[in-house]
Amino acid sequence: MCIFAKDLEFAWRPGATVVAVSEFELRLGDSVFLQGESGSGKSTLLGLIAGIIQATSGELNVMGRPLGAMNAAKRDAFRADAIGVIFQQFNLVPYLTLLENVLLPCRFSPPRAARAGPTNASRKDAALGLLDRLGLGAEAREGRAVSALSVGQQQRVAAARALIGAPSLIIADEPTSALDAASRDSFVDTLLEEAKDASVLFVSHDAALAPRFDRTESMADMNAAFAPAAKGA
Repeated sequence: MCIFAKDLEFAWRPGATVVAVSEFELRLGDSVFLQGESGSGKSTLLGLIAGIIQATSGELNVMGRPLGAMNAAKRDAFRADAIGVIFQQFNLVPYLTLLENVLLPCRFSPPRAARAGPTNASRKDAALGLLDRLGLGAEAREGRAVSALSVGQQQRVAAARALIGAPSLIIADEPTSALDAASRDSFVDTLLEEAKDASVLFVSHDAALAPRFDRTESMADMNAAFAPAAKGA
């Protein structure tokens, strides 16, 4: 099992619960499309799964690791090794080149670096290969800074950074929001092809993308399923 959550709850403060999921599973190698309105808790759930924030209560295991039993430093190390994250705000480093941004996970995670390639040169080749397939090879070879790219191009850089070094889990938070329909479809096809050996949890408002994934989950339904148990507690 890649992700297993049970009675998972998160509140920013008492009485302000934003995630209350009775049960959620993502099997190894599967892809899930997670849909929901703004404010429904989708990004918060991704933050919990990535170990960026910690649940208020409940059980959350990722790749067999209980995140609730790990401190922040251990969660950070685990995320660097095993999870590729495409953040909604990209979180690119503006003073680094496009290629340097993609290779950042290899600097922080020796296992990720080893999977990307045995040498710096081979890791660079792996990054360039990803960027070629995402349509940014020319910009990478020119040494472009990410600050010189369009918003849509920056989203693709964030995707390449998430994919480098073959993490076991890819989580993506609205990664196609700045793309037109043709670019969006191409991006999703490339992402799923590159992540074919990983599990994928993909968040979007765009229901037209759902058929590309193994199954669809609704954040509203997941939160609603928790309500009866929570009220009876």
